[in-house]
Amino acid sequence: MMERLKILLLVCLSGLMVACVKHEVAKPSVCYFGSSVCRGEGADSLRGYAYQVGEQLPEGWSYTNLSVNSNNTYDLLARFDDILTTDAKYVVIGLSLGNEHLHEAGEAAVLSYTENMQTLIRMLRNLGKVPIVTNNYTRADFNEVDYRDIQRVNLGMQQWDVPTINLCGVIDDGAGHWAEGYWNGTDIYHPNMAGHTEMMTAFPPSLFEALEQKKPMPERPSQPSAPAPDMREKVVKVSFEPEGLLHSYTLSYMLGDTTYTVVHSHARQLTWHYKNAQCVSQAADSVVRKSFAVEGRQLHDLFFYRSALNPLEVKALSDGGMLRSSLDIYAPIFFGNKVKDDNLAQSLTQIKSVVY
Repeated sequence: MMERLKILLLVCLSGLMVACVKHEVAKPSVCYFGSSVCRGEGADSLRGYAYQVGEQLPEGWSYTNLSVNSNNTYDLLARFDDILTTDAKYVVIGLSLGNEHLHEAGEAAVLSYTENMQTLIRMLRNLGKVPIVTNNYTRADFNEVDYRDIQRVNLGMQQWDVPTINLCGVIDDGAGHWAEGYWNGTDIYHPNMAGHTEMMTAFPPSLFEALEQKKPMPERPSQPSAPAPDMREKVVKVSFEPEGLLHSYTLSYMLGDTTYTVVHSHARQLTWHYKNAQCVSQAADSVVRKSFAVEGRQLHDLFFYRSALNPLEVKALSDGGMLRSSLDIYAPIFFGNKVKDDNLAQSLTQIKSVVY
């Protein structure tokens, strides 16, 4: 009798263990789907920006890299079935206009890139995947026309209905080339290890967690979020500490009707200050910042990006545009006559506000 009871108990315990295993929720996975830079070319042992971002994913998450050297949008469409080999929920599309033959084809490359990229985004969503797109980056042989095209396309991508990453802003020398010291001097197509690390810093560290929590795409309100009349004379202080390794950044905010923007390029060791999109100062700056604070009367619409915006992007933001690439914080701050600590960007970075 006792033996039967022991056997029955073991069977029940085994059943419970199987049930627990069956009900264990699998952690999400990320897939990189792009070309050589996304694959890691130029970095030590291919440990490029994709590898570095993957290593910082939340505990239990996994990643895979399906990137192939020299691929462009046509190639990804042709081998789209590769995506079916992975159960990844999130897919990072890592391409550039360089492989689309921008330098040779000009506007034709711009058109194929933008049209095919939108097709890839739709196809991924049809499979239930969540796409993230990296913006176009620099190349050592790009000319002034190439650079203008990249800036124009990237500005448009900043406003797409998809999370995007501003890689150009962390690696640009200001003329569309790799910043000095961030490529090996002979390989015109790829950044070096330091360049890949800069690209990694453009990813908000909690982006994937925010997407997993279904945090929506941030939208700028149609009406300015300026304070109500009884709040206009109060001083508001907002402070925050960005997560992970931060190098380049852009901080923009409004005091009343005036927009102030601070842009820092770590690769170029420079910081610019803008007032209503007009540059008022430029200075050498090698400081790596870990915390920020802004205060003033009628403080509202604070943006913080993990990349350096170029003058075209600074103007678009100052003119009321909603730029989202590498956006870590968007805080309207004022909601009628109340001050709130809400961060509407697709990240989990927290802000703290104090009213005097």
